[in-house]
Amino acid sequence: MTCDDSLPPSWPVVPLGALVECLDAGRVPLNRAQRAQRPGPVPYHGASGVTGHVDRALFDGALVLLGEDGAPFADPMRDVAFFHEGPLWAGNHVHVLRPRAGVEGRFVAHALNTLSYGPYVEGATRAKLTRARMNSLPVPCPSLACQRLVADRLEGSLQRIDGQLHLLDGLDGLAREQVQAIIAQAARAARGTRRLVGHVFDIVGGGTPATTQPAYWGDDVTWLTPADLPPGRPCWVTRGLRGLSAAGLAACRAILVPAGALVVSTRAPVGRVGLGRGPLAVSQGCKALVPRGENVDLRYAALALWAAGPELRRRAGGSVFPEVDTLTLASLELTMPPLACQRRVARAVWARLEQVTAQADERARLRGLLREYRVAVRRAAMGAAPPS
Repeated sequence: MTCDDSLPPSWPVVPLGALVECLDAGRVPLNRAQRAQRPGPVPYHGASGVTGHVDRALFDGALVLLGEDGAPFADPMRDVAFFHEGPLWAGNHVHVLRPRAGVEGRFVAHALNTLSYGPYVEGATRAKLTRARMNSLPVPCPSLACQRLVADRLEGSLQRIDGQLHLLDGLDGLAREQVQAIIAQAARAARGTRRLVGHVFDIVGGGTPATTQPAYWGDDVTWLTPADLPPGRPCWVTRGLRGLSAAGLAACRAILVPAGALVVSTRAPVGRVGLGRGPLAVSQGCKALVPRGENVDLRYAALALWAAGPELRRRAGGSVFPEVDTLTLASLELTMPPLACQRRVARAVWARLEQVTAQADERARLRGLLREYRVAVRRAAMGAAPPS
C-alpha cells in the first residue's frame, strides 16, 4: 500500500466533530468501590487510560477516547487520546468518540496526541475540554488509505520505542531488588547487639502550622514531610518542598532538631528514610531520630532502619491509612555493632549504592530521550509543529 496524498503539511484539516460521533450520553461513572463490586473482564476507561475492569460494557467497536477533564493536556510527553476496539465501560471524565465512515480511529487518536490544547481547554485548576471545544479541534484528514498506512507505520515505531521503555522499567525493578538485597545482606552480616530504636535515638515528633497563614511559611526552618524523603534507598536531605518561618515553628508542635538526625516517615507511606544535613523539623507524618551519644554512624543507622522497613510497615496501624506511633517505632530492634564496624559496613554499602544510583540516573536519562523521540516520531508523521 502506498499513500497517494502529498506530504502532511498539505493534508486537509477538518474539525474533529466532522470525523467522529460523540457518544458521551452513554457514559456512566463508577467510583473505585463500585467497580470493586462488579469485577469482570471489561476495561473501565478514565481520563488518562484504563483504571480498572468491570463485568459488562456500555460501548463496543472501534472507539477514540479523549480526556475531558483531569487529562494531562499540558504535558506533551503523555497521551490524552487512546484508540480502543472492543467492549468498554467509560466514566464521565473521558469523551467517547466513534469514527465515522471513511475515518481510521487509530489515525485520529495519534493526531489528537500531537495537538497543543492550551487554546481549547478551560479551568484554572483542573483543565476541562468541553464538548463544543472538542468538536472544533483541528485534525488532519488525508485519504482513508493514507490514514491506515500512517497508523500502521506509527504503531510499529511506537511499539519498538515502548518496548525499550518497558525494558528500562524492568531494569529499574531489578535495581530496587538489588538495593534491598545489598542492604539486607549487610544488615544480616553485621554482628552486634540488637538494640531498640528508642534506646539508640531520641524520637522527636512533628507538626504543621496553619496553611492559611502565609506568615508561618518561609525559609527560616527546614521542614520535612514524607513526600520530601527518598522513595528508594536512604540519602541525604537538605531541604523540603516547603519551609517554615520562625513564627510557623513556634505555632505548631514541630521541634527543631540538630544536624545529623535521621528522619523516617511514619504515615502514608511508612518507612522512607532520610539523613538530615542541617537542623530541621518534621511534619506529623514523620519522626526525627536524634542519636544518643557518639556510638552511632548515621549512614549505617539509616541503612539498618530502611532494611527494617517491612517490619515497621507490618506493625503499622490506622483505620484510614497506615501509621506508626512513637511507641511502635521505639520498640523496633536494630543490629548495632561497634562503631568501627558500623563505619566499615556503611562505607562499603554506600559505595555500592552510589554505583546503582549512577546506573539509575543513566536509565532515567535514556528514558527521557526515548519519550522525547516518541513525541517527535508521532509529530513528524502528522506534520505537526513542535510543542511550544
